[in-house]
Amino acid sequence: MAQERHPSVEPTRFVREAVTLKSILVGIVVILLSDAYITWGMLHLASRMNKSYLPMGLFFVYVVLVLANIAFDRAKSRWALSQAELQVALGMGLIGAFFPFFGLASFLPTVIAAPFYLDTPENGWRELLHEHIPRWIVLHNEDGAATLFYEGLAPHQPIPWGAWVVPIFWWGSLIFAIGWLTLCIMVILRKQWVENERLEYPLMNVSIKMAAGSDDAEGMAHMIRQRGFKIGCFLGAIAVLWNIVTFFYPLIPRLPTTPNAASWLRWMDGAPTFWVQISIYIIGFAYFARVEALFSFWVFFVLTGIEMSVFDRLGVGSSVGQGGLEAVRSQSFGAFVMIVLVSLWMSRGHLKAVFRKAFKGDAEVDDSREVLSYRTAVFGLGIGLLFVGGWLHLAGMELKVLVLYMFFAVAAYIGLSRIVAEMGLPYANISDTALNFAPIYILGSRAISAPSMVSQGFIYALFATTRGFLGPPLAQALKLTSGLKFRRNRLIGAIAIALVLGFFVSIGDTVYTAYRHGGYNLGGLTRVAGVRNNYQKAVTWIRNPQPPDWDRLTFAGSGMAIVLLLTFLRYNFIWWPLPAVGLALQGMYMARRLVFPVFMVWVYKSLILKFGGVAMYRRGQPFFIGLMVGYAFAVFFSTLIDHLFFYGHGHVVHDF
Repeated sequence: MAQERHPSVEPTRFVREAVTLKSILVGIVVILLSDAYITWGMLHLASRMNKSYLPMGLFFVYVVLVLANIAFDRAKSRWALSQAELQVALGMGLIGAFFPFFGLASFLPTVIAAPFYLDTPENGWRELLHEHIPRWIVLHNEDGAATLFYEGLAPHQPIPWGAWVVPIFWWGSLIFAIGWLTLCIMVILRKQWVENERLEYPLMNVSIKMAAGSDDAEGMAHMIRQRGFKIGCFLGAIAVLWNIVTFFYPLIPRLPTTPNAASWLRWMDGAPTFWVQISIYIIGFAYFARVEALFSFWVFFVLTGIEMSVFDRLGVGSSVGQGGLEAVRSQSFGAFVMIVLVSLWMSRGHLKAVFRKAFKGDAEVDDSREVLSYRTAVFGLGIGLLFVGGWLHLAGMELKVLVLYMFFAVAAYIGLSRIVAEMGLPYANISDTALNFAPIYILGSRAISAPSMVSQGFIYALFATTRGFLGPPLAQALKLTSGLKFRRNRLIGAIAIALVLGFFVSIGDTVYTAYRHGGYNLGGLTRVAGVRNNYQKAVTWIRNPQPPDWDRLTFAGSGMAIVLLLTFLRYNFIWWPLPAVGLALQGMYMARRLVFPVFMVWVYKSLILKFGGVAMYRRGQPFFIGLMVGYAFAVFFSTLIDHLFFYGHGHVVHDF
């Protein structure tokens, strides 16, 4: 089979400065518009724009920016941006747009407001949780601030912003410290992933192609004149517009291209069902991913589905809850951790060079193209880890739990960042249960203090939906900087602006909306159920101390062993077709939503490469980019229709 190569992976040198006042201002506008669009769709109960690592809310704004820039460029306007400036603006958008709905802003305010509002005589929170919660972390509801957050304010009643100042200040310090240490990690690994291993970064390769200037044959300015792009744009739009008509005429059959027209399919007794939807957004980006990565994803979905069915029939995994499903989740989490460890082992030569540069100033190691010098990144990582560890310790987490938690947290940042860069799917997650509670499963709740278990409820804000916090967006943003000409202090400033602006705008928007409409009425924006469950688990473990969960650890160990075996086979037998990366994402709801379109693209791309080669694959790229562009405009139009005709009762045409 012919192997595809992506020229955009090659580092390119730009002569003009990338980080200019114009690119930073445009980046700020991109953050504000994408955040507003994401929240707008959520409030109408319409499309969910922020579940992916290149959120639809950001992608649409970026498409509009690129098209507007083409017009400015043709008019020779001074407002036209260079390709490098567009990439900086997108990088800022990736960071800032990560916070709103389904990001940190959906979880953090609820974690702060829940403990003293949701306690009841039955759940035991007052007796078992409250004494272990520091006053500076949550709202104590003495002035009713938490109650009003969930139940809403009376008309003209002022929002109690003062009650939020202390917890937001301390949580903000933690978030910014995590952002800093994550940036340091990604700087340390960027060269290894981008230049040495040449990971694909399909999400960013598509974006870079779109940003290419008018003198580039692969750029958007040339692409929009191509027949393939026009056909793709038309089909992507029709996939949504047809179903919009059914909003008004429900008897018209709908196309299975949107969530409200798709369905679940059971393919084997005992195995998880999968979602049958022709998901345009997934199909568009999956076309740019490696065939081997797509193959790994759907094959492991089938294999773990068979495994779940067998486990359930034999009663295996019943002790860990949810039978075979939870067993497979533990196995996948073990595979995820081992993928990270193997990746770091394969990077050992590069990491040694980084530390030589950091500690000895080795002149042969070049870090001039990095956002931070290696010395700053290494020492900055150490300082960041100390700050985060100290924060969590003050919040109640004892040392042995803290060490384990920090290990798994860093693994999450690295692992999800790598998986997104390697596989290129816009969606990916791992078991948040395994990640949040791994220290308790390893040590047993008998050996852990009550404050440590209560602190597990706090960190739900950081790892709910396990999107790796800022790891993937920062890794993608640093990919965009590869080959750019920039001054370090300017680029660091742009990243800091995106982080601070995204945090405060999205958190402030969530708090404001909750007080005005009532947090209980906002569904996914405040994520009440997940927060309640996390705190309740702490109560359960305090009341009923448990030993280490050897069943979960055994399943996790089996996943680690499988990764080691597959890695050995892949590096010793060139013909071995199955990489381990797909195993890390199994057992999750999101995998069930992704597998059908991933399988479709795998079949199509395999045939294209086999019979048409790389040339035919490249000729197809404008079609798939056009498919996503047309789809993005149609999703925006659908949200507008919901706003005008179905306010508060919208239609989810974009989700996964």
